[in-house]
Amino acid sequence: MSFDVQQFRQYFPYLQSADAAIYLDSAATALKPQILIEATVQFYQSAGSVHRSQYEEKQTALYEQARQHCAELINAESSQHIIWTSGTTHAINLVAYGLLSELKENDEILISEADHHANFVTWHEIAKKCGAKIKILPILDNWLIDENALIQALNTQTKIVALNFISNVTGTEQPLKRLIELVRQYSNALVLVDAAQAISHVPIDLQDLDADYIAFSAHKLYGPNGLGVLSGKLNALTRLQPLLYGGKMIEQVSHENIVFAPLPYRLEAGTPNIASVIGFNATLTWLKNIPFQAAENHAIQLAETVKARLAHYAHCRLFNSPQPSTIVCFVFNNIASADLATLLAEQRIALRTGEHCAQPYIARLGQSSTLRLSFAPYNTEQDVNAFFTALDKSLSLLNEE
Repeated sequence: MSFDVQQFRQYFPYLQSADAAIYLDSAATALKPQILIEATVQFYQSAGSVHRSQYEEKQTALYEQARQHCAELINAESSQHIIWTSGTTHAINLVAYGLLSELKENDEILISEADHHANFVTWHEIAKKCGAKIKILPILDNWLIDENALIQALNTQTKIVALNFISNVTGTEQPLKRLIELVRQYSNALVLVDAAQAISHVPIDLQDLDADYIAFSAHKLYGPNGLGVLSGKLNALTRLQPLLYGGKMIEQVSHENIVFAPLPYRLEAGTPNIASVIGFNATLTWLKNIPFQAAENHAIQLAETVKARLAHYAHCRLFNSPQPSTIVCFVFNNIASADLATLLAEQRIALRTGEHCAQPYIARLGQSSTLRLSFAPYNTEQDVNAFFTALDKSLSLLNEE
């Protein structure tokens, strides 16, 4: 199926705005389609909640339909394995604290240099609480996790392996299926996958991947901010102790005893983010009509064009993933990244600079910060040209100083 970028752009109100910037920051958060906005507004124009009263049947149906669509998106075993969270960070914490009672002193938790702080920091804090040891897997010069280091690190004490699928810094996709096979071969550890970046770029088959847990955020996939998903295998999800307690996550309460509700509700205490879930349901329904791979190929081609052009700039250093990706990570050795980003922002170029919530990764690159462009299917060749026009002007001004 072919992909029409101009038609795709029509779905996004921001891009129709007269003061829209050249948006090259989709790895941070994707733009919102009109269908999401309309579904969210429609919910707020209605009354009630979900799972409370008979008059809320329509909203409850849409809310639960979103679980089914999410299950289909990642090929989860069942919609009951879709747990709503506030985002990837919440989902990872839900796993980490849910397993805390099982971890003990000298147990080992494996993470990598490539991880986002949501994964890296969470497991460090869990290790402090239970006395477990953190092992950090190194990445090679091509930014892939060192498989030999993984094999050497795995043993009977390894309880958790928590890894990033696609980096938000360089766009590098880890060979997770292969890595998980190694984990199964050399240990009995549970595997958690941070799929925050991956969810919008690669098809995910949870059952084929064989991960125990997977976490991602809706706003990376044209969905609402403040909504995420935790999914995984039934036996792995059942092992989790609830992070929060209260309403909606119980089946029976008496003076003497409390019985928790079955999955997914036992992990979803309190009033849910109904508007976002219903909005995401509309987004997921809409996405079924978008040619996923053709759209992704379009965004990749734009990013690869930028990489090729940047390679001709003196003092520009690129940190390319071994695979084509939608992310362009770079620095100019003679210019502070923050200064260049400021001048580009003044020319309405929206990109990201800094440590990207991945300080160990940035340190591994030998940098204090980098610049990052991230492309989505709604970007165009005109966006690329506008970036280079602004870049040339910015470099000229900085080199005159």
